[in-house]
Amino acid sequence: MNLRECVVLVTGASSGLGRAMAFELAQVGARLAIVARSPKPLEATAQAIAAAGGEALAVSADIRNEQQVEAMLEQVLDRFGRVDVLVNNAGVMVGDMAFTDVSQKQWQEILDTNLWGAFLCCHAVLPHMIRQDRGVIINISSGAAVRTGFLNIPYGVSKAGLDRLTLGLGEELKAYGIACVSLSPTASATDTVRRMYPDQNIEAWTQPPEVAARALRVLLEDDPMQYTGKVLSVREYLAHQETE
Repeated sequence: MNLRECVVLVTGASSGLGRAMAFELAQVGARLAIVARSPKPLEATAQAIAAAGGEALAVSADIRNEQQVEAMLEQVLDRFGRVDVLVNNAGVMVGDMAFTDVSQKQWQEILDTNLWGAFLCCHAVLPHMIRQDRGVIINISSGAAVRTGFLNIPYGVSKAGLDRLTLGLGEELKAYGIACVSLSPTASATDTVRRMYPDQNIEAWTQPPEVAARALRVLLEDDPMQYTGKVLSVREYLAHQETE
């Protein structure tokens, strides 16, 4: 996939993994539509991408809200005319927490952001991709989808649901030439993780967000269709690519 002039929509792009992914793709000539709830840091990201020679449209929207998702997509289509890649990265984390300590509000917020938001974005973008007969959806997953012992149950459930969405869409969209892949990073050294573990040296057990960003770029430049419906570990995928 030639990413030059490719239109990529990244949610949760004002910081962390989403910001790193937007920068990585802008460096190879992709045209970015970056989305987040907070307008100031989002606009700062867009300006930084522009200062580095890239192109980014900043659209403030809450992906949990159907009307805001539709309005966001309308702005993207007005600017670029199409969406070639959707990266469902937006998510919330609340750190290690026992199930009995999780409130109904926290459960709902995590599931709404991490899974419902991805559904709304897929549901809005897919009719346009189907008409184009091409497209790629990347769902940013987590090892918490299949492993216990860190973070919390609602976060793991939301990521497991995201991987099941990938499995279903991967099969359903083959006929349209549209790939859907889950990309599962290792723990990343983001400000969110630093806030969750203020007394720890997180650099000792995390990777820079640029590692996941590089995996995303390599995957898109590779052949995403050969991985459609699958969950790819960032670490294992990059190691495999480096041995070829």
